[in-house]
Amino acid sequence: MLTVIKGLLEATAAKELVDALSGAPFVDGAATAQGATKTVKHSLQLPVEHALSQKLGRVILARLNTSDAFKAAAVPHTILPLRFCRYDVDMAYGTHLDLPIMGTPSGSIRTDLSMTVFLTDPNDYDGGVLVFESEYGTKSVRGAAGDAVIYPSSLLHRVEPVTRGSRMVAISWMQSMVRDPAARKILFDIVQVASKLEQTAANSPESLLLRQAHYNLLRMWADQ
Repeated sequence: MLTVIKGLLEATAAKELVDALSGAPFVDGAATAQGATKTVKHSLQLPVEHALSQKLGRVILARLNTSDAFKAAAVPHTILPLRFCRYDVDMAYGTHLDLPIMGTPSGSIRTDLSMTVFLTDPNDYDGGVLVFESEYGTKSVRGAAGDAVIYPSSLLHRVEPVTRGSRMVAISWMQSMVRDPAARKILFDIVQVASKLEQTAANSPESLLLRQAHYNLLRMWADQ
């Protein structure tokens, strides 16, 4: 399930992050790639241990913590530190898969979901489309500044070459409390319906029953 969160960050907040990253010490993105992925990764990234990366990453994490859409889609258990990436002209990231296990200072996590937060105004660059491939076909996403897309880490995906300007994004991976993607989709669908129902009948028996079903399924499927 691909979930696009419109306006996770306000456009002005996204621009502030881009401005703050101007002149930052970006390095070759291939340094963190493994195996054959090194040959298709042509981008720049700010090391996650850099103080600026950690400072700006906290801005996005704070917004994620208040986003009902994000929490409904991801049901996050652990989120890896944000990584800021830049694609200049002719840079791209060929078709690849994200690693199933990634390390953290406190241990390793299972990567159930990946996330891209678009920071650059799409009018400021050409190309750089994020493309997903699955058994159901191809899906392309080119978000506005501040939009985010969450997707299963098991999906083949690529970033097409940038042909003008620079594309700046923040990416991360996470382990969900709900491991089964089908279960996450059911929970997400219930939340969408419950949220709509609560706008017109917040305390109705139907609304309470739907919310109860959501909570009970979450108790059944969630791992701490």
